[in-house]
Formats: sequence, structure tokens, C-alpha cells
Amino acid sequence: MPAPRIFMYCNSTRGMGRTARTLGIAASLSEALGQSSILVLTDLAMVGRFKLPERVDYVHLPALADSTTNSPKYGLRLERSNILRIRYKIATSTLKAFRPNLVWLDDSLLNLPEEMHNILLALAEELPETKILWGFSDTLGHPDFVLRQWAGMNAGEVFNRFADVIFILGTQRCFDAAKAYRMPEALAHKLFYTGYLSTREQPPKRIGEKLVKAGRRLPLVLLTTEGGREDFAFVDAYLRFLESTRMEVYSLIVAGLGLSSAAKSNLVRRAQALPRVIFKRFSKHLLSYVKAADAVICTGEYNLTSEVLAHRKAALLVPHASEQPDNFHRAQWLQERGLVCVSARESLQPETLEEFLAKSLFGGPRLVPKKQYEEISFDGFTQITESIQELLGYSRQFEAIAAS
Repeated sequence: MPAPRIFMYCNSTRGMGRTARTLGIAASLSEALGQSSILVLTDLAMVGRFKLPERVDYVHLPALADSTTNSPKYGLRLERSNILRIRYKIATSTLKAFRPNLVWLDDSLLNLPEEMHNILLALAEELPETKILWGFSDTLGHPDFVLRQWAGMNAGEVFNRFADVIFILGTQRCFDAAKAYRMPEALAHKLFYTGYLSTREQPPKRIGEKLVKAGRRLPLVLLTTEGGREDFAFVDAYLRFLESTRMEVYSLIVAGLGLSSAAKSNLVRRAQALPRVIFKRFSKHLLSYVKAADAVICTGEYNLTSEVLAHRKAALLVPHASEQPDNFHRAQWLQERGLVCVSARESLQPETLEEFLAKSLFGGPRLVPKKQYEEISFDGFTQITESIQELLGYSRQFEAIAAS
């Protein structure tokens, strides 16, 4: 059986989370599928700063600005239609040359319907036998939002024609996508709930050494953003809390890539004037910091939330309803289950942060009770890998080798 060639698409307009997630899945597949070749198509400008797994490489697309956020501040100063045309040429020529036998499409493609339809038509014309998989986050947003979005792109027909499997990176008991998004029975049968993706990466040694050097006699609070127009206000609220409180904590702030240089300078200056504060704009080891933290304050992005849940961390999610409909909806139902706390962006003030941290860090046990996670599984990487092995015939091939 020839070594599989896997093509993976992700769009990272809103931050680096999609590309980080895709590379994590690629690493799991590369480890399991022997001599596979995996090619990731991404528009993340900082993709080169990630360590690539074995037999994995990437092709970089020009960044496409999202009108709802500040990003990207890099890339081409061309009209959107021209950038889309360039992206299409790169994507289709890569598909023709690489000729994958399996394609993984991230749900971020749903936000670019023109690009989505072009890629799918190219697959139908050039590679009709190629298996097409979709990777959906645990939720794509509130049903009203998703159904409106899908109606505008004829999503039902798209998934019926161009989806062999749709992976839901979550748990059905937490959120039933088929029911919520009113999927017909034929489409619902294509869904496969993988459980959440919890990183298997071991924290770099220097992370542990840095925290030990800091003393760690006090709790560690991690605050991070996702890359939106209100990132400055988010970090500013936390710094105002630190500037006014008597509470003693260590703080690690990963401010994200959406800040202007002036905004970053303002925040760095204030952070440096405070004791026990580490300020970073970017960290490729962000998920490892979640493991080390005692409390997490973030926008509720999928990767971070998965780690928060996997390690039962106290968390305050501050999603933006219009910019981050998936994060907002996820935060709502996680709060209903008592797994996280949630604050609206406009309500995030030093007093809100003081109340959350006082209760989470000094008001009792710091870990969320284990019994509240009974319906949630975290073996997403294993489930995805085993399902793809079976789809490609690798499970049967391995069984035949073992039997012989």
C-alpha cells in the first residue's frame, strides 16, 4: 500500500490557534502512519516558528484581513479579491502537484465561502477519489448564527457532496451538533465525535525552571488573548486590577498578535513597573503554560479551553459575541455546567477580576471537581488517528501483517 499523502487546510485570521491545532493533529498522524507525507496549507505568518513534526511541511498563503479584527497588520496591501485569487492559485496548484489521497478541511474555511467552493470544485475535478474530512470545533456558534451562515452557502449540499467524515472535536453529550444545527439524518451519520484535543507535548524544561526561579510560593495566573480589536482593553483591565489590588499573585500575560506597537509599548511599560509579572506577545508553548497555571483568563478559544478542561483549571472566559461566535457559545454552555466562569467584554473590570481570583485561588480548592467532567473525554488525537487509519485501510493492513 503506498504511503498516504495528507493535505490539511486551516485559516488563521483570528490568531495562531487553528494552525497550532492542525499541526498537533498532523504530528499525531505522522507518528501513526509511518511513511506518510503531510502538507499543511496555512496563512499564519508565524508558522515558521513552530517545530514541524516528522514528514510534515507547510505551504504559506497570503494573509487575508478579517474586517472584524485588527489582524493582519502584515502581508499584501491588495484588494481582497486579488488576495483571494492568489490564494486560490496557490491552493489548487499545490493540490494538483501533491495529489493527496486524503484532505482535512478546518471549519475556518466556512468563513470564506468563495475560497471553500473553489477548493472543493478543484478537488472534484482533479482528485475525485480523494477522501475529504472536515474538522469542526465542539461548537461553531449558537444555532441561530450557524443556520443563517449555512443557508447562505448551501452548506447541506456541500457536506453531502464533499464530506466523507465530519469530525466534531468535542463530546456529543456536551453539545449535540446534529440536533442543534438541524442536520438531516444522512448528514448526521457522517459525524464522528472525537472528544477534546489535549496536547501531549511535554513543557520545555526552561518553562519549569523559569517558574521555579520565580518562587511559585504564590498562585500563577495566565492571561491571554486571541487577536481581536479589543485585545488592548482586555489586557488593560487586568493590569488595572494588578495596579490597584493587594492580592499577591504571579502573572503571565501573553498579549497576542493583534496589538499595535503603541498599545504593546503601553502595556509592556506598565507590566514592567509591577512585581511578579511576565509579559509576552507570543508563545508557541502557550498550552504548556495552562498546565502550570492555577487560574486562566482568556477568550475561550478552543485549544486553550480544551487544556483548561483537561487539567480542571479555574477559568474566566471573556469571549466577544460578534467577533468570536464559537467562543461565545462554548463559554455559555460550559458556564451552565459549572465548568468555567464567564464575563462579557464590556463588564470586564478590575472588580470582576478581583472577585473571580479571590474565589478561585483563595476561596477553596483550586481545581474544578472531577465529577463535573464525567461526560467529557480528552482522547481526541487518538480517536482521530484511529479513524483515519481505518478510513485509509491501515488498520486492516496492520492486522494482516500481525496475523502473518
